[in-house]
Amino acid sequence: MSQRFLRSITLPLCLAGMGSVALQAQGQELGDSWFGELSCLVEPGRQAFLSSQVPGVIETIQVEPGDRVAAGDTLFTLKRDVELASVALERARADYAERRVQRNQRMIERGMLSDSERDEIDTEMRLARMQVNLANARLEQMTHRAPFAGLITQRVAEEGEYIDATPVLELVQLDPLRIEAVLPLTAFGAIAVGDNLEIELLAPVEETASARVQRVDSVIDASSGTFAIGLMLDNPQGVIPAGINCRLGEID
Repeated sequence: MSQRFLRSITLPLCLAGMGSVALQAQGQELGDSWFGELSCLVEPGRQAFLSSQVPGVIETIQVEPGDRVAAGDTLFTLKRDVELASVALERARADYAERRVQRNQRMIERGMLSDSERDEIDTEMRLARMQVNLANARLEQMTHRAPFAGLITQRVAEEGEYIDATPVLELVQLDPLRIEAVLPLTAFGAIAVGDNLEIELLAPVEETASARVQRVDSVIDASSGTFAIGLMLDNPQGVIPAGINCRLGEID
């Protein structure tokens, strides 16, 4: 962001959820100092309340608030006695169909079976295998895994509770973090997707970082003369908490 552009910002902004912010132009060189008071908010990269895609009774919950999980980790399971029995039944049928094919293999090789008989035996085996896959898919629905890596922040259901689209856990992503900010109309066109902006992280972090612009809204809020931008802030060590305030600086 050019110094000429920064010195021209004098509009007071009303940031959603963050109050009114005054941008005061300063006729000085930026150097390593921060210019103005353009506020922003650090939020989780993603946030999800996790529920079950099928109704049932919670058997176990493997995580607690404060636990960090990787994508694919098991979070909770539903009671699955019926599904386990169904898998065992379909596997037994598939084993029988395969043994039947093996018993008739010599007759098939000698051409002693008609085409319709061979087709019936082969189809029976294929259908049995498909039923096994279906039973396994239903069983897998009873185990719920983390859709992305992150931090468990809430547990809103308990073991033994019947759920039907009921939230069980809240999961937030801390790497990367998302930053939302509202800019005055005079800034439109000065920031583009892919730009890196300096971000002053406020208490309790109190340090400067670089964030990447991922979104620049194309719709201007006519009532306030502002538009929004979204940035992503890498946080590989997870040391920057979500929910803190920040200030925008200049383009790197």
